[in-house]
Amino acid sequence: MIENVFSWSKSRDEEFRECQRKYFYNRYASWGGWDRNAPKEARMAYVLKNLKNRWAWKGETVHHVIEDVLKSLKIGQPVTLDTALARLTQIMRCDYRSSKAKKYWDDPKKNLGLFEHEYEREISDAVWKEFHDSSAECLKNFYGSALFKEMAADDKNAWLVIEDLEEFEFADAKIYVKLDFARQKNGKIEIFDWKTGKNDHEAATVQIGAYAMYAMKRWEIPVSDIQAFLFYLTDRAPVVSEKAVNDALIQGTQETMLASIRAMRELLSDVGKNIPKPRENFAFTTNTRLCNYCNFYKVCEKYKVAPPYEGGARGGL
Repeated sequence: MIENVFSWSKSRDEEFRECQRKYFYNRYASWGGWDRNAPKEARMAYVLKNLKNRWAWKGETVHHVIEDVLKSLKIGQPVTLDTALARLTQIMRCDYRSSKAKKYWDDPKKNLGLFEHEYEREISDAVWKEFHDSSAECLKNFYGSALFKEMAADDKNAWLVIEDLEEFEFADAKIYVKLDFARQKNGKIEIFDWKTGKNDHEAATVQIGAYAMYAMKRWEIPVSDIQAFLFYLTDRAPVVSEKAVNDALIQGTQETMLASIRAMRELLSDVGKNIPKPRENFAFTTNTRLCNYCNFYKVCEKYKVAPPYEGGARGGL
């Protein structure tokens, strides 16, 4: 039997801060829902937790294609831009059609489910095309960057991580991080984070701090041997933007993580077994605008007495 082990990640922390009830649905109510014969609530919560809105879909798809490009490059099989763009289009086309047919209800892990399809948001074909085109632009910007040219000439033996889900221990908790890319260069460990959204340097602080903590443990190096860079793929000529990695960043990140872990554990009736208190202890968000974009809107007790969302009155994406 698979055990629901407590863990922490930047995305889990954001979810908890956004809405504790959403966090409950995602981390506890959905547990076991991968089994088609699971209780109805668990199955529905599991399907809903796997939905992606179109912005997340764009970022995830671009990341996947870049991952494939870099892994091919590492083994001496470079991928042309045209091939990468064709792969991007193929993935997005298949994802869109599968989601439109709601195949994700049969197998949400193998079939993408788009939030906009599940909640029947009226999104024009032009908007969907715009998302594809902006995803393609991110890929073109990556290929045209000085960084990619530099990477192509790299000693690939110095490449350490390409989109690998990694973990380490902190405060008796399993911490998950997923580094987009890391390499050893000029006596340093360089960590890169691809960004497909708006330029928000400060928002990445804890994320980069967690990456640095992982690097220090994994490669047994001091913080002074780590460099971190944000790379905004929406820029036409993207350049690396260095994020300071120092003792202050590590200390601040550890304090943030510790406070977050403590708050999450306060809502457990059994910390050792990761058993949550009754759902009533998980507060609803006070920012009701967030509810319009929540995967769990249709199962949330906050709205069970309200009519289903039909567009217009509650605002669309």
